[in-house]
Amino acid sequence: MRVVATLIACHNRKAKTIACLQRLFQQALPPAAVLRVYLVDDGCTDGTADAVREKYPSVSVLPADGSLFWCRGTRLAWEHAARSDPEYYLWLNDDTMLRQGALVSLLGTAEKAQKPACIVVGSCCDPATGAHTYGGQRLLGRHPAKLSLIEPSAVDVKTCDTFNGNCALVTRAAYQILGIIRVFQHSIGDTDYGLRARRQGIPILLAPGFVAECATGTPALSWRDPGLPRWQRLRALTGRKGLPPGDWWRFLWTHVGLRAFIYWPAPYARVLTGR
Repeated sequence: MRVVATLIACHNRKAKTIACLQRLFQQALPPAAVLRVYLVDDGCTDGTADAVREKYPSVSVLPADGSLFWCRGTRLAWEHAARSDPEYYLWLNDDTMLRQGALVSLLGTAEKAQKPACIVVGSCCDPATGAHTYGGQRLLGRHPAKLSLIEPSAVDVKTCDTFNGNCALVTRAAYQILGIIRVFQHSIGDTDYGLRARRQGIPILLAPGFVAECATGTPALSWRDPGLPRWQRLRALTGRKGLPPGDWWRFLWTHVGLRAFIYWPAPYARVLTGR
């Protein structure tokens, strides 16, 4: 029996969370593969936990206080899942809706990989426009945060430098080398995990086609918007969903060393100077 431990963190998106689980449990699975789902209810006040327990009683609902956000919520789910040592860990955002055949494609890509330690990334598209939104990424130079999405092939597997964590499959062998996602306040953890995998020689493979639908997030305040007052941009930039200074430094120091002294101030300087 091959266990696919699915890791999901949620906060007050009951309808989306239920829809995500519905798509997940509708997936066809290869022979001898089974799903175990670990859902972190990060301080939901909209009845998400009760709705999930009623509709999907097999899901392990893990309560939290609302302070975890995506990265730490994923860590908590992963810590619980790892106790049973499953063959695969599936990262899945609760606003990411799997298409039919998604798990067969992800698992099939992993099984055909030349190394048992690998990560398979699923590409996502916007449900309304079909535009590519999340998936595998390519480094554009030496800066570890300058990335571009890799368009999936209809039939072929491509390689990536890192990835978005909306839909990704980590094999047991990769986990045994890398461990679980590192602690960041919200984002950065997926890019960091991919770059660490690359450094360890663990292939990051992009499954063929689009395996899921997920619209691009639209934060209330964008630090990139020069039309906003600088203090609002700075607050958005340094907040949990932006680039918290401590997280940003640790990420850069890990991946570029002394060049962090050059890269770290750049986004804050751009905001402070109104660019």
